[in-house]
Amino acid sequence: MVRKLFFLALICVSGTSASLTIEDPWKILTEAHQASKMLNYQGTFHLKNSKVIQSMEITHAMHGEDEYTRMILMDGDPGEMLSHGKNIFVYDSKENNVVIQKREQHHLFPSVLPSSPENLKKVYTLSFGEVVRVADRPAQMLTLIPKDNFRHQFDFWIDQDTALPLKMIISNKANEIIEQASFTKLNIVDMKTDLSWFKPKIDLSKEYVMDEEEPVVLPGLKFWTFVNKPKGFSEISSSATRNKDLNVLSHHLIYSDGLSYISVFIQPVQTGLMPKVGTISMEGTNISATYYRGYQVMAVGTVPMKALESFTKSISF
Repeated sequence: MVRKLFFLALICVSGTSASLTIEDPWKILTEAHQASKMLNYQGTFHLKNSKVIQSMEITHAMHGEDEYTRMILMDGDPGEMLSHGKNIFVYDSKENNVVIQKREQHHLFPSVLPSSPENLKKVYTLSFGEVVRVADRPAQMLTLIPKDNFRHQFDFWIDQDTALPLKMIISNKANEIIEQASFTKLNIVDMKTDLSWFKPKIDLSKEYVMDEEEPVVLPGLKFWTFVNKPKGFSEISSSATRNKDLNVLSHHLIYSDGLSYISVFIQPVQTGLMPKVGTISMEGTNISATYYRGYQVMAVGTVPMKALESFTKSISF
């Protein structure tokens, strides 16, 4: 009887107010962004899409003005990622290589919220949900519902003590879960002077190959426009790299509304090669491809197919 009353008390507490008493939910999103950048923490979270579940161990710290993150894949083939500044180093023990990528190409949980919610206000509505426990910590639920059909719904559970995002669910109009991430363990730690953890656990007997593509800088690089891209999506990154195998320039653009991201690839199709045309969905990620005036145009993202087609079907040059 005592045990039953104890759990009833927990349920009652979880549904009522706690330390987060801010009336403006948009302000909580801003605090959550700051917490994901400034807090020093270690933990484990699960990342799940339609078919794959992965466990990740994460360590994050601010050292002076520099942000350091290390993620270790706990399932399957060993792999890990180290992030410092604008670069991300992905160590793949199976392929024996190290891939260097730019941070803006990745949106890594729990650092998924923008620094300002102003653009989100134009394309999402935001409301409070219940307070529940996530990773044995009280968390305030916030729901962002899209105002159109070009993006998915986002649910966040924000730690009441630290404002760190503890859980995230992305779902479509049919309430099907596209992707989710959730801490199962979290510790706030003091690592201000200790960076000994910021190094990969790799097999030193292997010869790792560095895979880094230097961007090509050309004057007047852009020669295209998108006549009908969705409201709220702005270009946040644009680069060009030379495809060593085909000896052609491949253009990569990233568009975002602050939560949803779309990558657009534009590359000339060589004579004799068949361009890809059509749509496909793979483990929560959608792809739309078309052929336009000698160029392969491909849009990729965890967004509704309609959003991707608004890019591939409205390109003009």
